Amino acid sequence: MSYFTSKRRELASKIVSVGLMVTTFAWLVGVPSAGAATTAETIATLLAQIQALQAQLVALQGGSSTGATACTFTRSLTVGARGDDVTCLQSYLTSTGHYTYSGGATGYFGSITRTAVAAWQAANGVSPAAGYFGPLSQAKYSAVAGSVTTPTTPTTPTTPTTPTTPAGSGLTVALASDTAAAGLFGESFASRPFTKINFTASSDGDVTVKSVTIERTGQAQDAVFSGLILLDETGTRIGTSKTLNSNHQAVLNEPFVVKAGTTRGMSIAGDSDNNQDAYAGQIATLSLIAVDAGSATVNGTLPIVGNGMTINSTLSVGTLTLTTGAREPGSSPTKEVGLTNYTFASVKLSAGSAEDMTVKSVRWNQSGSAATGDLTNVKTCIDGGDCYDHTVSSDGKYYTAKFGDAGLKLAKGEFKDIYIKGDIVSGSGRGVDFDLYRYADIKVTGNVYGYDILPTASNSADSATDDDGTFQDANPNYDGYEVTISNGTINVTKSAKVSAQNVAVNLSNQVLGGFDIEVKGEEISVAAMNFDVSTVESAGTGGAINSDDITSITLVDGNGNTVAGPVDGVAGGNNGIQFTDTVTFPIGTNTYTIKGKLGTDFLSNDTILASTTPGSDWTTVRGKTTGNSITPTPATAVTANTMTVKAASLTVTVSPTPSAQSVVTGSKAFTFANYVFDASASGEDIRTTLFKTRVTGTANTFDQLQSCQLWDGTTALTTGGNTNSPANSVTTGDDLTFNLDSGLITPKGSVKTIALKCDVKGNVDAEATAGTTTFSLGVTNAAGSMTSTGQTSGQSVTETITQGNGQAMTLRSGGSLAVALDSSSPALKWVQAGATDQTLAVIRVTSTYEDVKLERIGLQIASSTTNGTDVMASNTPSDVQKVTLWNGAKKIGEATFSSTDYATTTFSTGFGATDADLTVVKDGQMLITVKGDIGSIGTVTQSFPGHLIMVNYDSGNADDEANAGIKGVGASSGTALYSGGSDTASNGARIAKAIPTVERVALTTSEAKLSDGSAKTLYKFKVTAPAGTNGASLYKFTFSVATSTQNFADTTTGKNLSTFRLDTFQVYCYSDANFSLASCGSYDNSGLLNQGGLADATTNEDAQSGTSDDNNVAANAVPTMIDVTFNPSDSAQGSTAEAVRVSAGESRYFALKASVTGSSTTSPQVTARMLGDASFASLACGQTVNSVLQTCTNTGNGGSDGGDVTIMGDNWTTGRYVFATTASIVDSWDDEDFIWSGNSTNTTQSIVDYDWFNGYLVPGLSNSDVGTAETLAP
Repeated sequence: MSYFTSKRRELASKIVSVGLMVTTFAWLVGVPSAGAATTAETIATLLAQIQALQAQLVALQGGSSTGATACTFTRSLTVGARGDDVTCLQSYLTSTGHYTYSGGATGYFGSITRTAVAAWQAANGVSPAAGYFGPLSQAKYSAVAGSVTTPTTPTTPTTPTTPTTPAGSGLTVALASDTAAAGLFGESFASRPFTKINFTASSDGDVTVKSVTIERTGQAQDAVFSGLILLDETGTRIGTSKTLNSNHQAVLNEPFVVKAGTTRGMSIAGDSDNNQDAYAGQIATLSLIAVDAGSATVNGTLPIVGNGMTINSTLSVGTLTLTTGAREPGSSPTKEVGLTNYTFASVKLSAGSAEDMTVKSVRWNQSGSAATGDLTNVKTCIDGGDCYDHTVSSDGKYYTAKFGDAGLKLAKGEFKDIYIKGDIVSGSGRGVDFDLYRYADIKVTGNVYGYDILPTASNSADSATDDDGTFQDANPNYDGYEVTISNGTINVTKSAKVSAQNVAVNLSNQVLGGFDIEVKGEEISVAAMNFDVSTVESAGTGGAINSDDITSITLVDGNGNTVAGPVDGVAGGNNGIQFTDTVTFPIGTNTYTIKGKLGTDFLSNDTILASTTPGSDWTTVRGKTTGNSITPTPATAVTANTMTVKAASLTVTVSPTPSAQSVVTGSKAFTFANYVFDASASGEDIRTTLFKTRVTGTANTFDQLQSCQLWDGTTALTTGGNTNSPANSVTTGDDLTFNLDSGLITPKGSVKTIALKCDVKGNVDAEATAGTTTFSLGVTNAAGSMTSTGQTSGQSVTETITQGNGQAMTLRSGGSLAVALDSSSPALKWVQAGATDQTLAVIRVTSTYEDVKLERIGLQIASSTTNGTDVMASNTPSDVQKVTLWNGAKKIGEATFSSTDYATTTFSTGFGATDADLTVVKDGQMLITVKGDIGSIGTVTQSFPGHLIMVNYDSGNADDEANAGIKGVGASSGTALYSGGSDTASNGARIAKAIPTVERVALTTSEAKLSDGSAKTLYKFKVTAPAGTNGASLYKFTFSVATSTQNFADTTTGKNLSTFRLDTFQVYCYSDANFSLASCGSYDNSGLLNQGGLADATTNEDAQSGTSDDNNVAANAVPTMIDVTFNPSDSAQGSTAEAVRVSAGESRYFALKASVTGSSTTSPQVTARMLGDASFASLACGQTVNSVLQTCTNTGNGGSDGGDVTIMGDNWTTGRYVFATTASIVDSWDDEDFIWSGNSTNTTQSIVDYDWFNGYLVPGLSNSDVGTAETLAP
């Protein structure tokens, strides 16, 4: 042994000896009243010796003392502070001997902590030693505590039995220096501290204060208080509040203990009701006039009076209203022992509008007869979230939950549901009833004024003792529902899991019936159970059967374990099964099955029915927890499902699926037939070991089939040498024999479908012919076609086989592809130049006979000439920068029309697709979406406004680059496949630099009310130009305006007018949605678009129902078209039309207005709508443009088709262009209701540029000349 090892052991021995000495000394001496200082000094000396010896031991061990964890302070600490920093300070002061509170570190800075800080300050030269732990004290702490080391605590020797602590001999009472300052006592106050008393016990023992007597003093009436209460150091209410008697006094008799040599600061507090009007201005004080401390002598000068509080009736503190919570359990229920997580009571807390508040704690009163031990895991929870444990009073009747240091925050107007829940573990016959004895048992503080608030609730005036979940003024203020604790329960029902089924004769463990047994609250044991057995003979069998023909009967649980039996049946059926084993049923619902062996007297189609009446057939039933006797339910018979006796049997047929179809060469595991094995009428499971199929089809071709196997779902039944590859000689009528590897089990009462799958050679043999050779694989009922036995009995089974040939499968050398335009392909539309991923077509590809993986497809962009017979509209590949092909969301290819109208796309997985995305499944289809990136339009680009972009499939039948069609490879045959048919013809898309969007703006309620006056709004809309463009220009709007009223003859003019009419149609332009900021360049800033020569919009009558003049809409002269062109900037108010602009990314708002006359007559009505165009802009044959007569090569449609006219060729940049034209030319066409330009080259496109279109297909406009109408009426 080394020297250091020897010294360590010696020192350790000394430490233990001294520690034992300290413990023994304290035990023998106790804490006497005399010589206390001497005793304390002796103990201190011994403890110092332990520390010195321990430091030596650490040094010998080559270690170092463990430094105490330093506190971190980020704020000054004073009375009322809470938190971890307070806890750390208290722990430090405990180590220095200045903090001696028996409860240890609490995290709350109260008077005890202040006294300890003051003592520490005096000891360390911090002045003043006032108990305020601020920057000076924290600096001193860092200086003196930073180097303090705490030696490792030695092992504490075994503590001898602690003798009973003697009662203290004295108690000193005095007014605490931190008693509540003078302040207000308002309405609905709770736990308002008035007077704080320090109770100090003598050092010779603990002192129990049994009661304190309080007197209301000062210039106030007793009625200012609704109750008085005592608060402990943490502000928690002790006991229940009391009211003042006729002597202005109240006795608070909830006992509390003051530990020997310690001081507790207890506050006398008051509660108030919600009306202090009669007492406002009075000043109340609360005095301590008597203390009952038992045998201890009370020292101090009584009465002790705190500061006066002024009664206030005007301060609007917060309010907290209580109502029934959402989780309230309802009318008093009965719940069994063992129930967990049960909600006993629930209260909704609703904050008023005066201030935010903090709920700090709740104290529930358990007024029922249940003991504390009857409940476990009791918690108060908030809104289904956080849950808090409780402190239970010594009498077990009060459960207090504190909501942490921060409390539960309630903002103004917010509500929360608090509820108490727990587990019931015992207490049968007792009750659990959680109430709120007083509203003040919910401690809540207003966050603005800092006062505790007394919760309130609507008084139901109900009894406070009928346990019906009501609020009332009487105590308890909230009377929760009482739950009665019952014994456990057991209930029996028929089990749906044990269905009606077939059973076999002379086999063990045949199912006789099943029952679900539900147990609640506690495990339940049953000593004996009887079951009745009804046995019914099938008509004509002649068998005599009885319940005693059933033997080896057991009761089996859901895991297959036997819990009762075996027993043999008893004759007579009534109580035919008698179990005498004691069975313990666990909590929950479990299924139990009766099984047995049927004697040979049972014949096919006999039935067995088991039943029981638990209330009388089950005896000696007891709860395992309570030991109480329990009556099972129900008291009526519970009958299981019927079991039917059946012999072992199996029927086999050929399934009608798969249907007759083609099979291509090279196919793998192709399903030629499905066979149905039906054991639904069998009394036991059937095992099949041999099966033969009968072949029908083309002779000497069955060797095309290879590796034939039988399959049960995904399980191969014949593998290795048990596969079958037919010989060439096999012909119609021959059998293919399959020996199953380990047999097929068909469970009784079930049906299985067995598939026959074969591979097909990769080529067509000479004796086979693709398209005509067929294969059918059926079944025959010839003897020896199957071998089957009963799985349990081993007895041979004679199968019932329905002979059938099965479906003919036709041999094909490969699949085929077909291509067409799908119905989901988009209609004709406008697309913006430069836009990407624009859907131009959807092509449908269909595969037959086999899966086909696509390799490539040929595309063409529509060719164009200026010949009117060619509806194709673009031979400029630059109109489309690129096309991409998509299968759903997966990109599968792309192509570029670099210099010709043709392109070939190779399908690829390089864009994120998989092989499956490139494969058209057998007899299925793939929709290929063709998307285009549109070329740009400008002064130097080759993409032209108005071009009709049409991308289509280019058909073909050979692997020819010039005429590629579509190519794929058959997944089974491996053959290259090509499409037939013809090219597709998609609708295409016309391009423009920018495409405006039109949107109707609904009239306001006042605007829709018709009245006389000028500039009355009839219709509103907005036009938006897309961002990133040159904006859009507008040249013309057209409206339809209709009226409904009686007309009359105007004797002056002879025209058919009425007293009600509209005239002076004008359109105004605005830049805001409120139609208030004039825009569009009107010279007078009015926003008026048609003025001067254009001031009266041109009207054109469309129907002869009354008459209109040029500027009026008369009664019934409807519909009338209002054509509006624009001259807003013409200060001379001429008649020359101009365009208005909508800047890129902006909207302009327009309103059609008119003067209204005679709206008060005959209830008139006005309908206004904006018109679109029904077809694309078209030139008329024979029209002269640029001094050139336009000729038509196809006049079959009278020249109304825009493709009919050539205007000096397709040369947009030289002013001669076939696809867009000037505004005035568009205005000369039949469809000219809305005229616009996409501003191809600049933001102020001239009206004589070849860049104008009509309104056909403009988003938001109608394509049938009838838009959404606005209706106005008086």
